[in-house]
Amino acid sequence: MANKSRADVQTAIDTNLADNSAGNISAADTRGTQTDLNDSAFNKTSDDADVVADGSAKILMTPAERTKLTGIETGADVTDAASVSAAGALMDSELTSITDVKALNQSVVSGASPVLTIANQTLNAASLVVVSETNAQLFADGVDHSLLKVRGTGVNTSYISTATAGGTTFDQPEVFGEIKSDQGYFDIHYLGATGITLADLASESTYVYIDNAGALQQQTSIPTREDWSRKIFVMRIAVNTATNLILGFEYINNPIGNYSNSIRDLYDYLLAQGVPFKKDQLITGRATDLGFNVSEGSFFRFGGTGDINEPNTPPMAQVTNAPFFLSTRTGFDAGGNTALPKFWDNNGTLTALGSTTLVAHRLYRFTNGNFVIQYGQGNYANMTLAKAGARLEEYVLNPQLKNATFFGWWFIESTATNTGGTTLTDFIEYTIGVQGGSSSGLSGCLLKGNNLSDLLDAAAARTNLGLLPYRAVGATITGSVDLDTKTSNTFYDVNAGGGAIVITVTDQANTDSAIGSEWEFSPVELSNDISFLAGGSTAIDSVDGNLKLDKAFSGAILKKTANNSFRLIGTLKA
Repeated sequence: MANKSRADVQTAIDTNLADNSAGNISAADTRGTQTDLNDSAFNKTSDDADVVADGSAKILMTPAERTKLTGIETGADVTDAASVSAAGALMDSELTSITDVKALNQSVVSGASPVLTIANQTLNAASLVVVSETNAQLFADGVDHSLLKVRGTGVNTSYISTATAGGTTFDQPEVFGEIKSDQGYFDIHYLGATGITLADLASESTYVYIDNAGALQQQTSIPTREDWSRKIFVMRIAVNTATNLILGFEYINNPIGNYSNSIRDLYDYLLAQGVPFKKDQLITGRATDLGFNVSEGSFFRFGGTGDINEPNTPPMAQVTNAPFFLSTRTGFDAGGNTALPKFWDNNGTLTALGSTTLVAHRLYRFTNGNFVIQYGQGNYANMTLAKAGARLEEYVLNPQLKNATFFGWWFIESTATNTGGTTLTDFIEYTIGVQGGSSSGLSGCLLKGNNLSDLLDAAAARTNLGLLPYRAVGATITGSVDLDTKTSNTFYDVNAGGGAIVITVTDQANTDSAIGSEWEFSPVELSNDISFLAGGSTAIDSVDGNLKLDKAFSGAILKKTANNSFRLIGTLKA
Protein backbone atom coordinates (compact mmCIF):
# COMPACT_ATOMS: atom_id res chain seq x y z
CA MET A 1 0.00 0.00 0.00
CA ALA A 2 1.27 3.35 -0.95
CA ASN A 3 2.02 5.92 1.67
CA LYS A 4 -0.70 8.56 1.96
CA SER A 5 -0.57 11.90 3.49
CA ARG A 6 -2.97 12.94 6.18
CA ALA A 7 -4.83 15.05 3.67
CA ASP A 8 -5.36 11.93 1.52
CA VAL A 9 -6.56 10.05 4.56
CA GLN A 10 -9.05 12.84 5.30
CA THR A 11 -10.35 12.75 1.77
CA ALA A 12 -10.74 8.99 1.81
CA ILE A 13 -12.70 9.18 4.99
CA ASP A 14 -14.98 11.83 3.63
CA THR A 15 -15.62 9.79 0.50
CA ASN A 16 -15.89 6.28 1.72
CA LEU A 17 -17.66 6.75 5.00
CA ALA A 18 -21.14 7.98 3.93
CA ASP A 19 -23.39 9.65 6.31
CA ASN A 20 -26.03 6.77 6.63
CA SER A 21 -27.08 4.29 9.18
CA ALA A 22 -26.44 1.13 7.16
CA GLY A 23 -23.74 -1.34 8.13
CA ASN A 24 -21.84 -1.76 11.24
CA ILE A 25 -20.36 1.68 11.14
CA SER A 26 -22.81 4.32 11.92
CA ALA A 27 -22.64 7.80 10.65
CA ALA A 28 -21.90 8.93 14.13
CA ASP A 29 -18.90 6.60 14.29
CA THR A 30 -17.66 7.91 11.00
CA ARG A 31 -18.00 11.46 12.04
CA GLY A 32 -16.32 10.65 15.36
CA THR A 33 -13.35 9.17 13.56
CA GLN A 34 -13.17 12.20 11.36
CA THR A 35 -13.23 14.40 14.38
CA ASP A 36 -10.36 12.45 15.93
CA LEU A 37 -8.33 12.77 12.74
CA ASN A 38 -9.03 16.46 12.62
CA ASP A 39 -8.23 16.95 16.33
CA SER A 40 -5.71 19.66 16.98
CA ALA A 41 -3.30 17.07 18.32
CA PHE A 42 -3.11 15.63 14.81
CA ASN A 43 -4.20 18.61 12.84
CA LYS A 44 -1.43 18.56 10.36
CA THR A 45 -1.78 19.18 6.70
CA SER A 46 1.38 17.35 5.64
CA ASP A 47 3.58 14.56 6.82
CA ASP A 48 6.54 16.62 5.62
CA ALA A 49 6.58 18.45 8.99
CA ASP A 50 9.93 18.70 10.82
CA VAL A 51 8.60 17.12 14.01
CA VAL A 52 6.59 13.95 14.09
CA ALA A 53 4.42 13.63 17.23
CA ASP A 54 1.58 11.44 18.50
CA GLY A 55 -1.77 12.76 19.40
CA SER A 56 -0.74 13.66 22.92
CA ALA A 57 1.81 16.26 21.79
CA LYS A 58 4.69 13.84 22.42
CA ILE A 59 7.58 14.36 20.01
CA LEU A 60 8.59 11.13 18.35
CA MET A 61 11.66 12.38 16.44
CA THR A 62 13.42 15.67 15.60
CA PRO A 63 15.33 16.54 12.43
CA ALA A 64 18.62 16.45 14.32
CA GLU A 65 17.80 12.93 15.49
CA ARG A 66 16.95 11.83 12.02
CA THR A 67 20.30 13.29 10.79
CA LYS A 68 22.20 11.44 13.51
CA LEU A 69 20.54 8.16 12.58
CA THR A 70 21.44 8.75 8.97
CA GLY A 71 25.13 9.28 9.90
CA ILE A 72 25.54 5.99 11.76
CA GLU A 73 27.50 3.48 9.71
CA THR A 74 26.09 0.07 9.20
CA GLY A 75 27.18 -2.32 11.94
CA ALA A 76 28.93 0.54 13.76
CA ASP A 77 31.31 -0.29 16.80
CA VAL A 78 31.93 2.80 18.89
CA THR A 79 34.70 1.13 20.98
CA ASP A 80 37.14 0.22 18.22
CA ALA A 81 40.58 1.96 18.13
CA ALA A 82 39.80 3.98 15.03
CA SER A 83 36.61 5.37 16.49
CA VAL A 84 38.24 6.13 19.87
CA SER A 85 41.22 7.81 18.21
CA ALA A 86 38.97 9.81 15.93
CA ALA A 87 37.08 10.99 18.98
CA GLY A 88 40.36 12.22 20.59
CA ALA A 89 40.24 9.64 23.36
CA LEU A 90 42.81 7.07 24.56
CA MET A 91 42.53 3.30 24.50
CA ASP A 92 43.72 1.36 27.53
CA SER A 93 46.10 -0.42 25.22
CA GLU A 94 47.81 2.87 24.40
CA LEU A 95 48.84 3.45 28.06
CA THR A 96 51.66 1.71 29.94
CA SER A 97 49.71 2.03 33.18
CA ILE A 98 46.07 3.13 33.08
CA THR A 99 46.07 2.90 36.89
CA ASP A 100 48.78 5.57 37.20
CA VAL A 101 46.93 7.83 34.77
CA LYS A 102 43.73 7.45 36.75
CA ALA A 103 45.69 8.19 39.96
CA LEU A 104 46.70 11.72 38.82
CA ASN A 105 45.15 14.21 41.23
CA GLN A 106 46.66 17.51 39.95
CA SER A 107 47.31 19.21 36.66
CA VAL A 108 50.55 18.45 34.88
CA VAL A 109 49.94 20.58 31.81
CA SER A 110 52.45 23.23 30.76
CA GLY A 111 52.20 26.23 33.06
CA ALA A 112 50.73 24.27 35.96
CA SER A 113 52.52 24.02 39.32
CA PRO A 114 52.25 20.39 40.36
CA VAL A 115 53.75 19.28 43.68
CA LEU A 116 55.86 16.20 43.01
CA THR A 117 58.06 14.04 45.22
CA ILE A 118 61.50 13.70 43.64
CA ALA A 119 62.86 10.90 45.82
CA ASN A 120 62.10 8.23 43.21
CA GLN A 121 62.89 10.26 40.10
CA THR A 122 65.86 9.02 38.11
CA LEU A 123 68.58 11.09 36.40
CA ASN A 124 71.16 10.17 33.81
CA ALA A 125 74.46 10.46 35.68
CA ALA A 126 76.72 9.78 32.70
CA SER A 127 77.97 13.39 32.40
CA LEU A 128 77.74 14.42 36.08
CA VAL A 129 81.07 15.20 37.78
CA VAL A 130 80.68 16.85 41.20
CA VAL A 131 77.55 14.96 42.33
CA SER A 132 77.27 11.73 40.35
CA GLU A 133 73.86 10.52 41.52
CA THR A 134 70.96 9.06 39.53
CA ASN A 135 68.43 9.52 42.31
CA ALA A 136 67.01 13.05 42.00
CA GLN A 137 66.75 13.60 45.76
CA LEU A 138 70.31 12.46 46.40
CA PHE A 139 71.47 14.65 43.52
CA ALA A 140 69.70 17.73 44.95
CA ASP A 141 71.16 17.06 48.41
CA GLY A 142 74.65 16.67 46.99
CA VAL A 143 74.46 19.87 44.95
CA ASP A 144 73.26 21.85 47.98
CA HIS A 145 76.09 20.53 50.17
CA SER A 146 78.67 21.20 47.46
CA LEU A 147 77.47 24.78 47.07
CA LEU A 148 77.59 25.31 50.82
CA LYS A 149 81.20 24.13 50.99
CA VAL A 150 82.37 26.82 48.57
CA ARG A 151 80.45 29.65 50.20
CA GLY A 152 82.07 32.18 52.51
CA THR A 153 81.20 35.21 54.59
CA GLY A 154 81.05 38.48 52.70
CA VAL A 155 79.15 40.79 50.37
CA ASN A 156 77.97 40.20 46.83
CA THR A 157 76.79 43.72 45.98
CA SER A 158 78.50 47.09 45.62
CA TYR A 159 77.76 49.88 48.09
CA ILE A 160 78.94 53.40 48.95
CA SER A 161 79.26 54.16 52.66
CA THR A 162 79.61 57.65 54.16
CA ALA A 163 81.25 58.89 57.37
CA THR A 164 82.01 62.59 57.15
CA ALA A 165 85.14 63.87 58.91
CA GLY A 166 84.27 66.15 61.81
CA GLY A 167 80.90 64.50 62.42
CA THR A 168 79.50 61.83 64.71
CA THR A 169 77.19 59.87 62.40
CA PHE A 170 77.52 57.70 59.32
CA ASP A 171 75.39 56.22 56.52
CA GLN A 172 75.38 52.58 55.46
CA PRO A 173 73.36 51.76 52.33
CA GLU A 174 71.69 48.48 51.35
CA VAL A 175 73.92 45.39 51.33
CA PHE A 176 73.33 41.85 50.12
CA GLY A 177 75.62 39.10 51.32
CA GLU A 178 75.90 35.84 53.16
CA ILE A 179 77.45 34.43 56.31
CA LYS A 180 78.87 30.95 56.50
CA SER A 181 80.49 30.10 59.83
CA ASP A 182 80.45 27.60 62.66
CA GLN A 183 77.04 29.08 63.55
CA GLY A 184 75.49 28.04 60.23
CA TYR A 185 74.62 29.56 56.86
CA PHE A 186 72.67 32.83 56.64
CA ASP A 187 71.44 34.72 53.59
CA ILE A 188 71.80 38.43 54.44
CA HIS A 189 69.88 41.43 53.15
CA TYR A 190 70.48 44.68 55.06
CA LEU A 191 68.06 47.41 53.91
CA GLY A 192 70.35 50.37 54.74
CA ALA A 193 70.05 53.41 56.98
CA THR A 194 71.28 57.02 57.27
CA GLY A 195 72.33 59.20 60.18
CA ILE A 196 73.53 56.25 62.27
CA THR A 197 75.18 57.45 65.49
CA LEU A 198 78.71 56.26 66.14
CA ALA A 199 78.31 54.48 69.45
CA ASP A 200 81.78 55.07 70.92
CA LEU A 201 83.58 58.35 70.21
CA ALA A 202 86.23 57.68 72.84
CA SER A 203 87.76 54.76 70.94
CA GLU A 204 90.23 55.24 68.11
CA SER A 205 88.47 52.79 65.77
CA THR A 206 84.95 51.47 65.34
CA TYR A 207 84.31 48.45 63.11
CA VAL A 208 80.85 48.42 61.52
CA TYR A 209 79.35 45.03 60.62
CA ILE A 210 76.11 43.16 59.84
CA ASP A 211 75.25 40.19 62.06
CA ASN A 212 73.61 36.92 61.01
CA ALA A 213 70.16 38.38 61.75
CA GLY A 214 70.76 41.13 59.18
CA ALA A 215 71.14 43.89 61.78
CA LEU A 216 73.85 46.59 61.68
CA GLN A 217 76.23 46.47 64.67
CA GLN A 218 79.40 48.22 65.90
CA GLN A 219 82.47 47.07 67.83
CA THR A 220 85.67 48.81 68.91
CA SER A 221 87.79 45.69 69.32
CA ILE A 222 89.91 44.56 66.39
CA PRO A 223 88.03 41.79 64.54
CA THR A 224 89.27 38.30 65.28
CA ARG A 225 89.56 35.46 62.81
CA GLU A 226 86.25 34.17 64.17
CA ASP A 227 84.64 37.61 63.72
CA TRP A 228 85.54 37.68 60.03
CA SER A 229 83.62 34.41 59.57
CA ARG A 230 80.58 35.24 61.70
CA LYS A 231 80.02 38.86 60.64
CA ILE A 232 79.93 40.90 57.45
CA PHE A 233 82.21 43.88 58.10
CA VAL A 234 81.57 46.90 55.89
CA MET A 235 83.91 49.65 57.18
CA ARG A 236 86.24 50.92 59.89
CA ILE A 237 85.66 54.45 61.22
CA ALA A 238 88.61 56.35 62.77
CA VAL A 239 87.98 58.83 65.58
CA ASN A 240 90.05 61.73 66.85
CA THR A 241 89.84 60.94 70.56
CA ALA A 242 90.98 64.46 71.44
CA THR A 243 87.87 65.99 69.84
CA ASN A 244 85.58 62.92 69.82
CA LEU A 245 84.88 63.50 66.13
CA ILE A 246 85.24 61.26 63.09
CA LEU A 247 88.55 61.47 61.21
CA GLY A 248 87.46 59.34 58.26
CA PHE A 249 86.65 55.77 57.29
CA GLU A 250 87.83 52.93 55.08
CA TYR A 251 86.02 49.95 53.58
CA ILE A 252 86.74 46.52 55.04
CA ASN A 253 84.68 43.72 53.54
CA ASN A 254 85.07 40.20 52.26
CA PRO A 255 84.31 39.68 48.59
CA ILE A 256 82.38 36.40 48.59
CA GLY A 257 84.49 33.23 48.67
CA ASN A 258 86.32 31.02 51.17
CA TYR A 259 89.65 32.30 49.87
CA SER A 260 88.94 35.72 51.33
CA ASN A 261 89.95 35.21 54.95
CA SER A 262 93.16 33.41 54.05
CA ILE A 263 94.23 36.20 51.74
CA ARG A 264 93.23 38.78 54.35
CA ASP A 265 95.50 37.07 56.88
CA LEU A 266 98.43 37.29 54.46
CA TYR A 267 97.68 40.93 53.70
CA ASP A 268 97.43 41.88 57.40
CA TYR A 269 100.76 40.24 58.22
CA LEU A 270 102.58 41.92 55.35
CA LEU A 271 101.04 45.29 56.22
CA ALA A 272 102.19 44.85 59.82
CA GLN A 273 105.75 44.45 58.52
CA GLY A 274 105.52 47.78 56.71
CA VAL A 275 105.10 46.49 53.16
CA PRO A 276 103.91 49.49 51.08
CA PHE A 277 100.89 48.14 49.20
CA LYS A 278 100.73 50.89 46.60
CA LYS A 279 101.43 51.69 42.97
CA ASP A 280 102.83 55.03 41.82
CA GLN A 281 101.50 57.91 44.00
CA LEU A 282 104.91 59.56 43.66
CA ILE A 283 105.71 62.46 46.00
CA THR A 284 107.28 65.60 44.53
CA GLY A 285 108.17 68.96 46.10
CA ARG A 286 106.92 72.43 45.22
CA ALA A 287 109.11 75.36 44.22
CA THR A 288 106.87 77.99 45.82
CA ASP A 289 106.08 76.63 49.28
CA LEU A 290 106.65 73.86 51.79
CA GLY A 291 103.88 71.62 50.44
CA PHE A 292 104.05 68.61 48.15
CA ASN A 293 102.23 67.08 45.18
CA VAL A 294 101.18 63.45 44.63
CA SER A 295 100.77 61.66 41.31
CA GLU A 296 97.83 59.36 40.60
CA GLY A 297 98.07 55.69 41.49
CA SER A 298 96.33 53.03 43.53
CA PHE A 299 96.49 50.93 46.68
CA PHE A 300 96.11 47.25 47.30
CA ARG A 301 93.73 47.10 50.24
CA PHE A 302 91.95 43.78 50.68
CA GLY A 303 88.22 44.50 50.47
CA GLY A 304 89.15 48.16 50.27
CA THR A 305 86.35 49.30 47.95
CA GLY A 306 82.60 48.96 47.83
CA ASP A 307 82.81 47.70 44.23
CA ILE A 308 82.33 43.93 43.94
CA ASN A 309 83.94 43.97 40.49
CA GLU A 310 87.09 45.79 41.73
CA PRO A 311 87.15 44.95 45.42
CA ASN A 312 90.81 45.39 46.36
CA THR A 313 92.43 48.29 44.50
CA PRO A 314 91.01 51.70 45.36
CA PRO A 315 92.29 54.25 42.82
CA MET A 316 93.90 57.50 43.95
CA ALA A 317 93.66 60.65 41.85
CA GLN A 318 96.48 63.17 41.43
CA VAL A 319 96.68 65.71 44.27
CA THR A 320 98.24 69.17 44.07
CA ASN A 321 99.49 70.74 47.30
CA ALA A 322 98.16 67.81 49.29
CA PRO A 323 96.53 68.63 52.65
CA PHE A 324 97.52 66.44 55.57
CA PHE A 325 96.93 65.74 59.24
CA LEU A 326 99.78 66.18 61.72
CA SER A 327 100.30 63.38 64.20
CA THR A 328 102.20 63.03 67.45
CA ARG A 329 102.80 59.75 69.21
CA THR A 330 99.25 59.73 70.58
CA GLY A 331 97.02 62.15 68.69
CA PHE A 332 96.11 64.10 65.56
CA ASP A 333 95.37 67.71 64.80
CA ALA A 334 92.32 68.87 62.79
CA GLY A 335 94.06 68.40 59.42
CA GLY A 336 94.15 70.73 56.44
CA ASN A 337 97.90 71.46 56.75
CA THR A 338 99.85 72.20 53.56
CA ALA A 339 103.31 73.23 54.87
CA LEU A 340 105.87 70.85 56.34
CA PRO A 341 106.37 71.70 60.03
CA LYS A 342 109.73 72.86 61.39
CA PHE A 343 109.31 71.06 64.69
CA TRP A 344 110.47 67.69 65.95
CA ASP A 345 109.09 65.32 68.57
CA ASN A 346 111.58 65.61 71.43
CA ASN A 347 110.57 62.63 73.56
CA GLY A 348 106.91 63.61 73.36
CA THR A 349 107.41 67.39 73.36
CA LEU A 350 107.14 69.31 70.10
CA THR A 351 110.29 71.43 69.84
CA ALA A 352 111.24 74.01 67.21
CA LEU A 353 114.23 73.13 65.02
CA GLY A 354 117.47 74.78 66.02
CA SER A 355 119.34 76.97 63.55
CA THR A 356 120.14 75.01 60.34
CA THR A 357 119.17 71.67 61.91
CA LEU A 358 116.92 69.12 60.27
CA VAL A 359 114.12 66.69 61.07
CA ALA A 360 112.89 63.56 59.24
CA HIS A 361 109.07 63.47 59.28
CA ARG A 362 107.23 60.28 58.31
CA LEU A 363 104.50 60.39 55.65
CA TYR A 364 101.53 57.99 55.70
CA ARG A 365 98.36 57.63 53.65
CA PHE A 366 95.09 55.82 54.32
CA THR A 367 93.15 54.11 51.53
CA ASN A 368 90.46 56.79 51.77
CA GLY A 369 93.09 59.26 50.46
CA ASN A 370 93.92 61.06 53.72
CA PHE A 371 97.58 61.93 54.31
CA VAL A 372 99.17 62.02 57.76
CA ILE A 373 102.62 63.30 58.70
CA GLN A 374 103.92 62.09 62.04
CA TYR A 375 106.61 64.33 63.48
CA GLY A 376 110.18 63.07 63.23
CA GLN A 377 111.74 62.04 66.53
CA GLY A 378 115.33 63.05 65.86
CA ASN A 379 117.19 66.34 65.33
CA TYR A 380 120.17 66.38 62.95
CA ALA A 381 123.00 68.77 62.17
CA ASN A 382 122.97 68.23 58.40
CA MET A 383 121.19 66.34 55.63
CA THR A 384 123.77 63.53 55.52
CA LEU A 385 123.37 62.76 59.18
CA ALA A 386 119.57 63.04 58.91
CA LYS A 387 119.42 60.47 56.11
CA ALA A 388 121.78 58.17 57.99
CA GLY A 389 119.86 58.46 61.25
CA ALA A 390 116.22 58.49 60.13
CA ARG A 391 115.95 54.71 59.89
CA LEU A 392 117.80 54.23 63.16
CA GLU A 393 115.50 56.34 65.31
CA GLU A 394 113.84 54.45 68.15
CA TYR A 395 110.58 55.60 66.67
CA VAL A 396 107.29 55.51 68.60
CA LEU A 397 104.51 55.14 66.04
CA ASN A 398 101.01 56.47 66.61
CA PRO A 399 98.97 53.22 66.87
CA GLN A 400 96.30 54.43 64.43
CA LEU A 401 98.91 54.68 61.69
CA LYS A 402 99.38 50.91 61.72
CA ASN A 403 96.39 50.80 59.35
CA ALA A 404 97.98 53.29 56.95
CA THR A 405 100.60 52.82 54.22
CA PHE A 406 104.03 54.29 54.95
CA PHE A 407 105.26 56.38 51.99
CA GLY A 408 108.66 57.58 53.24
CA TRP A 409 110.53 60.44 54.94
CA TRP A 410 110.24 64.19 54.42
CA PHE A 411 113.51 65.90 55.40
CA ILE A 412 113.33 69.61 56.12
CA GLU A 413 115.92 72.10 57.37
CA SER A 414 114.95 74.98 59.64
CA THR A 415 115.67 77.68 57.00
CA ALA A 416 113.91 75.96 54.07
CA THR A 417 111.25 77.94 52.22
CA ASN A 418 110.21 75.41 49.58
CA THR A 419 110.39 71.68 48.84
CA GLY A 420 111.38 71.78 45.17
CA GLY A 421 114.81 72.49 43.69
CA THR A 422 116.57 72.92 47.01
CA THR A 423 119.12 71.02 49.09
CA LEU A 424 117.36 72.03 52.29
CA THR A 425 114.47 69.57 51.84
CA ASP A 426 114.17 66.13 50.32
CA PHE A 427 111.71 63.24 50.18
CA ILE A 428 113.00 59.66 50.32
CA GLU A 429 110.45 57.03 49.29
CA TYR A 430 110.19 53.86 51.31
CA THR A 431 110.57 50.89 48.99
CA ILE A 432 111.25 47.18 49.34
CA GLY A 433 112.79 44.85 46.78
CA VAL A 434 115.06 45.03 43.75
CA GLN A 435 113.42 48.20 42.46
CA GLY A 436 114.79 50.27 45.28
CA GLY A 437 116.28 48.07 47.96
CA SER A 438 115.24 49.19 51.39
CA SER A 439 114.89 52.88 50.63
CA SER A 440 118.08 53.29 48.61
CA GLY A 441 118.24 57.00 49.41
CA LEU A 442 118.94 56.24 53.07
CA SER A 443 121.86 54.56 54.78
CA GLY A 444 121.30 50.90 55.49
CA CYS A 445 121.26 49.21 58.88
CA LEU A 446 123.85 46.74 60.20
CA LEU A 447 123.42 43.91 62.62
CA LYS A 448 125.32 44.66 65.82
CA GLY A 449 126.15 41.03 66.45
CA ASN A 450 127.87 40.65 63.08
CA ASN A 451 130.75 42.99 64.04
CA LEU A 452 130.77 44.50 60.52
CA SER A 453 131.12 41.06 58.94
CA ASP A 454 128.10 41.84 56.74
CA LEU A 455 130.18 44.53 54.91
CA LEU A 456 132.44 43.83 51.92
CA ASP A 457 135.07 46.30 53.23
CA ALA A 458 134.72 47.10 56.92
CA ALA A 459 137.70 49.47 56.95
CA ALA A 460 136.34 51.50 54.04
CA ALA A 461 132.91 51.62 55.68
CA ARG A 462 134.38 52.98 58.92
CA THR A 463 136.26 55.63 56.96
CA ASN A 464 133.11 56.59 55.02
CA LEU A 465 131.21 56.95 58.27
CA GLY A 466 133.98 59.06 59.84
CA LEU A 467 134.79 56.37 62.39
CA LEU A 468 138.19 55.16 63.54
CA PRO A 469 139.33 52.16 61.53
CA TYR A 470 138.97 48.73 63.00
CA ARG A 471 142.20 47.42 64.59
CA ALA A 472 143.37 43.95 65.34
CA VAL A 473 144.54 43.69 68.94
CA GLY A 474 148.22 42.95 69.62
CA ALA A 475 149.99 41.85 72.78
CA THR A 476 150.32 44.40 75.59
CA ILE A 477 153.59 46.37 75.49
CA THR A 478 155.36 46.37 78.87
CA GLY A 479 158.83 47.56 77.84
CA SER A 480 160.69 49.62 75.23
CA VAL A 481 160.35 48.30 71.66
CA ASP A 482 161.25 49.13 68.05
CA LEU A 483 158.24 49.94 65.86
CA ASP A 484 159.36 47.55 63.12
CA THR A 485 158.61 44.65 65.52
CA LYS A 486 154.97 45.69 65.83
CA THR A 487 152.39 44.93 63.13
CA SER A 488 150.86 47.99 61.51
CA ASN A 489 147.16 48.79 61.75
CA THR A 490 147.01 47.08 65.13
CA PHE A 491 145.89 48.20 68.59
CA TYR A 492 148.29 47.88 71.53
CA ASP A 493 147.75 48.43 75.26
CA VAL A 494 150.88 49.94 76.92
CA ASN A 495 151.65 49.24 80.59
CA ALA A 496 154.41 51.45 82.05
CA GLY A 497 154.04 50.14 85.55
CA GLY A 498 157.46 48.47 85.40
CA GLY A 499 159.35 51.53 84.17
CA ALA A 500 159.57 54.09 81.38
CA ILE A 501 158.83 52.84 77.89
CA VAL A 502 160.32 54.18 74.65
CA ILE A 503 158.87 53.23 71.27
CA THR A 504 161.54 53.84 68.58
CA VAL A 505 160.64 54.46 64.95
CA THR A 506 163.46 52.83 62.98
CA ASP A 507 164.46 52.96 59.33
CA GLN A 508 163.28 49.36 59.08
CA ALA A 509 159.80 50.38 60.28
CA ASN A 510 159.80 53.00 57.53
CA THR A 511 160.86 50.47 54.90
CA ASP A 512 158.42 47.77 55.98
CA SER A 513 155.37 50.02 56.24
CA ALA A 514 153.24 51.52 53.49
CA ILE A 515 152.26 55.15 53.57
CA GLY A 516 149.04 55.42 55.60
CA SER A 517 149.96 52.60 57.98
CA GLU A 518 148.88 53.21 61.57
CA TRP A 519 149.66 51.87 65.05
CA GLU A 520 147.29 52.64 67.91
CA PHE A 521 148.59 52.78 71.48
CA SER A 522 146.54 53.09 74.65
CA PRO A 523 148.14 53.51 78.10
CA VAL A 524 146.74 51.28 80.77
CA GLU A 525 149.33 52.35 83.38
CA LEU A 526 151.08 55.76 83.32
CA SER A 527 153.15 55.74 86.52
CA ASN A 528 156.18 56.09 84.18
CA ASP A 529 156.65 57.89 80.87
CA ILE A 530 155.61 56.43 77.54
CA SER A 531 157.40 58.27 74.71
CA PHE A 532 158.20 57.97 71.00
CA LEU A 533 161.70 58.38 69.50
CA ALA A 534 162.70 58.94 65.85
CA GLY A 535 165.63 56.75 64.80
CA GLY A 536 167.82 56.81 61.74
CA SER A 537 166.53 58.98 58.89
CA THR A 538 162.90 59.06 60.11
CA ALA A 539 161.14 62.03 61.64
CA ILE A 540 158.14 62.26 63.99
CA ASP A 541 156.01 65.34 64.46
CA SER A 542 152.93 66.28 66.44
CA VAL A 543 150.79 69.40 66.69
CA ASP A 544 152.29 70.48 70.01
CA GLY A 545 155.66 68.77 69.65
CA ASN A 546 154.83 66.46 72.54
CA LEU A 547 155.88 62.88 71.72
CA LYS A 548 154.57 61.31 74.91
CA LEU A 549 151.42 59.58 76.04
CA ASP A 550 150.15 61.46 79.10
CA LYS A 551 147.11 61.61 81.30
CA ALA A 552 145.34 64.13 79.06
CA PHE A 553 144.96 61.50 76.40
CA SER A 554 143.38 58.08 76.37
CA GLY A 555 145.68 56.96 73.57
CA ALA A 556 147.59 57.94 70.47
CA ILE A 557 147.91 56.90 66.84
CA LEU A 558 151.27 56.87 65.12
CA LYS A 559 150.73 57.22 61.38
CA LYS A 560 153.16 57.07 58.46
CA THR A 561 152.24 60.13 56.41
CA ALA A 562 155.08 59.94 53.85
CA ASN A 563 158.41 58.21 53.36
CA ASN A 564 160.51 58.72 56.50
CA SER A 565 157.70 60.83 57.99
CA PHE A 566 155.47 59.84 60.91
CA ARG A 567 152.90 61.82 62.88
CA LEU A 568 151.68 61.29 66.42
CA ILE A 569 147.95 61.97 66.78
CA GLY A 570 146.66 62.20 70.34
CA THR A 571 143.19 60.89 71.27
CA LEU A 572 141.51 62.96 73.97
CA LYS A 573 139.97 61.16 76.88
CA ALA A 574 136.19 60.90 76.90
